[in-house]
Amino acid sequence: MQLRKWMPTIIMVAILLLGGAYAYSQNFFQKDQTAPVEAKWITFTPANVQQIEMKSSSDDAKATTTPSSITLENKQNQWQMRTPSSYPTNAYAITDWLTTLQAATVHAIVENQPTDVAKYGIDTKQPTIVLTSTDGKQDRLYIGSKLPTDGYYYARLNEGAIIQLSQQTVTDLSATVFSFVDTTPFGWDDQYMTALSWTGQDQNNQWTLKHQANLEDPSQDRWTFNGHSISSEQASNLTDSIKNIPTDQLPQPASQLSSKSPVFTLEVTRKEGKRTVTETYQGFQSTDNSAYIEVVDPAHQWAYRLPSESIKQVIQAAQAITSSSDHQ
Repeated sequence: MQLRKWMPTIIMVAILLLGGAYAYSQNFFQKDQTAPVEAKWITFTPANVQQIEMKSSSDDAKATTTPSSITLENKQNQWQMRTPSSYPTNAYAITDWLTTLQAATVHAIVENQPTDVAKYGIDTKQPTIVLTSTDGKQDRLYIGSKLPTDGYYYARLNEGAIIQLSQQTVTDLSATVFSFVDTTPFGWDDQYMTALSWTGQDQNNQWTLKHQANLEDPSQDRWTFNGHSISSEQASNLTDSIKNIPTDQLPQPASQLSSKSPVFTLEVTRKEGKRTVTETYQGFQSTDNSAYIEVVDPAHQWAYRLPSESIKQVIQAAQAITSSSDHQ
């Protein structure tokens, strides 16, 4: 009798419990666990950037002296370095840097309308980065001091708010002159290359690689080494062993070289439209360190210091092809 009296209450409680369980299972009472999307620090189109000015990173170990700034200019779709010197540039490295800047996000806003930016390590007269667009618009970006908590820096865009920028972004945007320099003196496209001629200091270190391209089917290209047919793989291994030798130092003006007797000469013949072009590279033994060869570009403008061991590997690769051809 007493149970019947409490039955409506029991049923109501059961309904509420079941309803609550269902609502919880559908996340009705849970906070959205999705991380908020962080706003972009700066909005721009990389293709429309005409000039980049930035402070050089203080750890530019590749330079004899640390320049205070770097200026890069996009002239007729060709990136050129204006300061500290007209070093040959790596366009891919500049594009990657711009992509990194474009992806930079605001972690948090520290102060919307700051009146004293100096306390954040920001000097309004010394922007870290200045972007100039093709329409003349300039954006000035400042990276200040590190926050008391690890992982973030104070930053500011133009005269906007003080924001938090991740340490990883700051690290990725920190650049030296060497970061944007083309570190490989040799450069050609095998598809348009018709001949390579290497002349060393002795007769056993001379060879000619020739290429007849099949434009309809590149797999049918014909390669010969000193007149003997070789595979495309052998040819590309040899050309790559030359093109992929990097320097670990900034190029120096070729006019400063004291050595006058080349240890090797490489002539590259290639098609350029309807013209045939031949470019000559020369390697000179470094006078102050026998572990390096100074390679002068075809324009005789820059000398790249390459490890002698890398040049020896090219010679050995060519000798290996000679040996395999002799046994055919």
